Amino acid sequence: MRLIRAGILGALVVAAALPQTARAGSVAAGWLSTSRQQSSSGLGILLSSGTSVPALPLVIQGSVLGALTKGGGYAATLEVRGLTGGGYGGGYVGAGAGIADLAGNQGAGTVLTLFAGKAIAPLTSIELRIYKQTADEAPVTAGFVGLRFSF
Repeated sequence: MRLIRAGILGALVVAAALPQTARAGSVAAGWLSTSRQQSSSGLGILLSSGTSVPALPLVIQGSVLGALTKGGGYAATLEVRGLTGGGYGGGYVGAGAGIADLAGNQGAGTVLTLFAGKAIAPLTSIELRIYKQTADEAPVTAGFVGLRFSF
């Protein structure tokens, strides 16, 4: 398990350090709900930065989610995002893996994420994300829906 976490963290660092020509970033704010023994809901902030893959409609990105709920929590993931339509009105889907403590009190563990978004205006989209911690004991599931602003 430690080897998996170290590998994911290393991949995030390498992806951020690679020379890239088409780099993009975004920030999203929205509603985050976590479910474990007790549910927690509140504001979540998502920061992402990535680069497009030449000749493919893919983006490799790193994302960090911060929970501004009573229990707190975070998730840091390395993701692949595929575009489903070009320009304004297009969308995207993606998946990733990383480390997280979505409950804010049980320690970091491996997390998987699936997400999708739909453009609603230039550089603005609505995004839906599902996070699933893979811990053997008391796994946490979280959902995020928010507005993403790209720059």
